Amino acid sequence: MDKQVVIIGSGAAGVSAAKALRARDAEVRIDIYSDEDVPPYYRPSLSFAIAMNPPEPRPMNSPEFYRDKNIGLHLNALAGAVDRTAKKVRFADGSEVPYDFLLLATGARCFIPPIPGTDLPEVMSLRDRRDLVKLMGFQSEPRKVLIIGCGVLGLELAGSLLKLGDKVTMIETAPMILPRQLDAAGSELYTEMLSKVENLKIITGSGVREIFGDGHVEGAVLLDGSRIECDLVLVSAGTRANQQLAADCGLKTDRGIMVNAAMRTDDPAVYAAGDCAEVICRSYGLQEPAIEQGKIAAAGMLGEPAMFNCGIYGATLNAFGIKLYSAGAIGGDDSLEFIDRENKIYRKIYLAGERAVGGILLGDTSKMAILKQAISAQLDEEQVRKTGLI
Repeated sequence: MDKQVVIIGSGAAGVSAAKALRARDAEVRIDIYSDEDVPPYYRPSLSFAIAMNPPEPRPMNSPEFYRDKNIGLHLNALAGAVDRTAKKVRFADGSEVPYDFLLLATGARCFIPPIPGTDLPEVMSLRDRRDLVKLMGFQSEPRKVLIIGCGVLGLELAGSLLKLGDKVTMIETAPMILPRQLDAAGSELYTEMLSKVENLKIITGSGVREIFGDGHVEGAVLLDGSRIECDLVLVSAGTRANQQLAADCGLKTDRGIMVNAAMRTDDPAVYAAGDCAEVICRSYGLQEPAIEQGKIAAAGMLGEPAMFNCGIYGATLNAFGIKLYSAGAIGGDDSLEFIDRENKIYRKIYLAGERAVGGILLGDTSKMAILKQAISAQLDEEQVRKTGLI
């Protein structure tokens, strides 16, 4: 009898696993179960979809793809429990499906800080298409939007909202924007660029004490007691792995569903990949490693185990016409720097043990592949200079 693989989740990891399984085995039965009502789409495209007409995220594949590849795609299917002894998944509607192998690709959810007022209807995050539909339902324009968090997603959201004519205020608890992707000098230069963007205000080194309003958002009180008038609040304060399904059936969890380098949990029939998984080195929260993890999980299910490489996965940002690429370890005193203030270009390579371990490209990301290779190969200072990065 052919193996039956059940995949819970329709994000990058789940679809990547399904494609890899089908490419290697024409007979294995593959079923993807998603609690959403639309076929798989690229989640990073949600931020840009806000300013598109129609406002729809970019689909991963054509509507015919799943049928042509004989991959079952089941929408509006919310997984409620896993019975590891019987090897079955139970869904919210009472139905059950058996599996030989199970892949948990349940993704992550946005973290909502415990701030009074977050239960008001105009306080939300943007994680899936349902959030996008909700956001586009707030049609009063120009809206006065407060974005909590000044990371990559927050800045992408701000860029799209400004295109719609909204006025945007961003607040970041760290002393600078993009605290995970930039150092102080890079953040200062980027902030200087953004200071010229109309209808955008950025506040750093502060936070929101309370969101207030009589049944609807009217404004927010900051930690220093000052007030901001707004009618919509978007929270972009990081994510948390969707690991409850795994925890409830007794699998090991911590910051995510714990897996080995083959993406297998402590149950040999259950794998996890993508934003919900915590592999040996870390949880990534990026699309590129999620795709790779899906492929590795598929290989293991087919008896051809591969190992996930905790490699260099960079973060990219293209908002307000400004490009950024950041990868590896950012920070430390040992570094090489290039600044062209007139053309707003900043490059910095961080070294550890005289070897490249991280870097920043701001304003011009044309050397992105070169930077990634330099970090992967851990080039020394002389070799880095020969690449033209500095």
